[in-house]
Amino acid sequence: MKKSLIQTLSAEQSKYATSSDSGTINVQKLWRLGRVPSTRLFRKMENNDKGKYVVDLMIDSSHSQFLKQATVAIQAYIIVRAIVDAGIPCRVNGFYSFFDYTILKRYRNYDDDLKQTENIFEYSCEGCNRDGLAIKSVCDALYTRAEENKILIVLSDGKPNDIHLPTRNSGKEFRGAVSYSGGIGIDDTAKEVRIARQRGIMVLGIFTGDEKDLKAEKLIYGKDFIFTREMNRFGDIIAAYLKRIITS
Repeated sequence: MKKSLIQTLSAEQSKYATSSDSGTINVQKLWRLGRVPSTRLFRKMENNDKGKYVVDLMIDSSHSQFLKQATVAIQAYIIVRAIVDAGIPCRVNGFYSFFDYTILKRYRNYDDDLKQTENIFEYSCEGCNRDGLAIKSVCDALYTRAEENKILIVLSDGKPNDIHLPTRNSGKEFRGAVSYSGGIGIDDTAKEVRIARQRGIMVLGIFTGDEKDLKAEKLIYGKDFIFTREMNRFGDIIAAYLKRIITS
């Protein structure tokens, strides 16, 4: 996987010669001067380099992912190692909600050394998930990066769900009626994805939930999402997506 990403980046950044109306004279074409139109007697070096890349990986850490957490951690580690070894800065955050707070747990920052990537094996699942707020929080830092190509990959079960229960002595009625779930959660998450894309971030959703929830995932991520039942292919999916982005 690492080798494949490095080869893709190298191929896109390599230079090649093209005929041009300016540049270095191509002596092999001087005979065309005055004999044929559109002489293009010069050679210019060009490349397909679209600039640098940065990747943010967000992992749903809510309790609905509990049975998958070991596989997710292993796959996340494999792909992040490949991304970092290819020279692309990569940050990894898990997100979940606990009472009135959305918690982002950072397993790796962009410029951490490779050893820090092992923190991904601390991944654990609990609580609920307020996807829209988590995406907004991650993107606020991603906007400030200097790289021309900013990529956000979100792994989740596609169901934003943050039910608030009343706390003892809160003096409030049960708040489940206005909980962050159903259409409210989907609309808010979709809004944050649209904002991120409008501001230049490429957002991919990787859906690991039930097929009956595919409609919600489509409403949130549009056409840029992937549905998989095989969590052991999580790393391969991201690698294929990154290669498509780099070569497109």
